[in-house]
Amino acid sequence: MNMNDCDISGYNLATYSRFNLSKSLSDINVFVQDYRDRINRSLQRIEDCEKTPFVSFGIRKLSAAELVWLHDNRDRFFKDTQNDTLVETHYLSECGFITSMLFTPDGDTIIVGHSSGLIQMRHGSTGTVLCTLRNIQFPPKPVHALEYSLTEDNICYAACIDGTIYRIEIPHVDTSVENPPAYCIRADPMLESLNLQFYGSPGISSYSTPFISQRFEALSLGILADGTRMAVGYGDTSIKVYDIETQEAELTYKVHKLRLQFIPKKLQRMHFGQVVALRAHPQKPYMFASGAWDNTLRIWDVRCKVGCVMTFEGVNMCGDSVDLNREQCLVGSWQPTEGLTLWDLTARKLISIIRIQNRRPDVDGEYIYTCRYWQSIDYNRKGKYGIIGGSGTNCVEVVNLHNRYITCSYPAPGTVLAVTSFQERIAFGGTSSAFSIVSFYDPKHEKDKYEVPVEPDFDYTKTPSVALTLFQSDNEDVMSTQRSHSFDMTSTRPTTPATDTSKSNAC
Repeated sequence: MNMNDCDISGYNLATYSRFNLSKSLSDINVFVQDYRDRINRSLQRIEDCEKTPFVSFGIRKLSAAELVWLHDNRDRFFKDTQNDTLVETHYLSECGFITSMLFTPDGDTIIVGHSSGLIQMRHGSTGTVLCTLRNIQFPPKPVHALEYSLTEDNICYAACIDGTIYRIEIPHVDTSVENPPAYCIRADPMLESLNLQFYGSPGISSYSTPFISQRFEALSLGILADGTRMAVGYGDTSIKVYDIETQEAELTYKVHKLRLQFIPKKLQRMHFGQVVALRAHPQKPYMFASGAWDNTLRIWDVRCKVGCVMTFEGVNMCGDSVDLNREQCLVGSWQPTEGLTLWDLTARKLISIIRIQNRRPDVDGEYIYTCRYWQSIDYNRKGKYGIIGGSGTNCVEVVNLHNRYITCSYPAPGTVLAVTSFQERIAFGGTSSAFSIVSFYDPKHEKDKYEVPVEPDFDYTKTPSVALTLFQSDNEDVMSTQRSHSFDMTSTRPTTPATDTSKSNAC
């Protein structure tokens, strides 16, 4: 039956009931018509530049100060440099906020997790949707963490707030990063939204299967460097270390709330707040760091079964804002000033508070939600650059941790909740309806910044025997000609004064 043949404009979805419909009209037609009306109204508001009746974190008008900052930011970081935005993809907000993202080890694709439970695989350089790895969950539950398996190819793990760790099989899609295809969409996320609205809870995608399930929400995830164990932070203040092969919990770090009052604060070796950040050490297979809502950063060793081995106070982490590199730990706090700190794991102390020197003066605060080291093998092996994003600056900043200067700043239309990087590419997203990939370039990385001095063909200050070494060649003919020219030059030397007097006398 054609939907246009029935007049269903009189039905209001708020007062809808399947008992007030005629036999020739199904409830699917009512929902489809209401969905079409909502899309048309939203498009009409966009064309008329009207305010939306819903609260939006991404759509807002820029003030005069922000426009001035945008022009100044472009002149400072983008003009006459290679820092350009590669792609910026906008899509409807039914997909939900971007809460996590991760580059695959080869950098060809990006795994993106949304607040609606949707997990997508996007192209590594264009951001085009390649495949939908997991459908929109009903009810929507955010995907807070993504980690790539170190021992299995094309396997990714996702921590969802429904308490389940999902094992995701990444399909092989033959796409080139240098020459991407024009159209490579395999699954439309809006079709998944229609499936959610009209056919109840959709089945889990074949790429995503539940791996480990618990009663409490999983907020953070990390895979240890050996690839055999997984550390998960939960909302009940506990951290569990699982064996990936057996899926059994080897260790559980948790203390009951009633016992906290009997333990002195200096002796507490467990979290007593929701564990919202967890990061495994990339070189040490027994170490990982975690941050919780108890304003502490804790360093754990799986060989120690009674608690953490290091505790750092005064760190107010509100998201996945911790990263490890060698013997240093980069932490971002949700506070207006002095939010970026660097800690030494060997000396067990604070190295420095990164106070940005060249940030614009009209910023209300930093309020960092996410921070990462720039993952570049060529230019950031020692952890010189860090990438931060949050709700205070409304931009993604690449910070030089040595001189505390912003190397480059990329404006974002809303709060930044997730950042990932691979070589020169940096991808970020958050509460706005934009997914962005940018290319980072520092002028200090130029190898041929200055002109190479041109050496003369022949140094007349040296003796002919030394000059012969300047004209060595594999070609014997060339060597012979060079030798002949060098000996001819010795024959044309100026004569001594004695010979000149003799010639004059002879005349």
